[in-house]
Amino acid sequence: MGTVIEYRRVSDEESMISRLLVYFKVLQKMMEPMSVSKELADGLLACKENRRSMKLEQIFNTVLDKYPDGVTIKDIDVMFNPAYKVDVLKILIAARKRKRYSVIWPGRFEDGKLIYGEEGYLDYKVYNIADYDITCVR
Repeated sequence: MGTVIEYRRVSDEESMISRLLVYFKVLQKMMEPMSVSKELADGLLACKENRRSMKLEQIFNTVLDKYPDGVTIKDIDVMFNPAYKVDVLKILIAARKRKRYSVIWPGRFEDGKLIYGEEGYLDYKVYNIADYDITCVR
């Protein structure tokens, strides 16, 4: 399901209205992404520690709702806390169905996979883009 396209092919985002666009840090210089880390962290800190996993998606949606349609966000690292045990990409995709936005991926892209963190660390995650309805833009 997931695809990879070059940045210059993203001329008509409307044609991909239901797909989450995942940009990479290199492209961050070409756009003005909004940092959501502090708002996410503040929302999570307001919850009891044992409820944060269940509240993460709701908090993310609340933060995202503060921004206009079409916003590009960055700094989602707090969502990868291994204690939360959630599929961050699924949360991002579900939010895209509610609101049009894009995200700067805080990791890397290799061999058709989005990678967060470093192997051997608890927050290390690998997502095969073929399993998700996303478009990765490099």
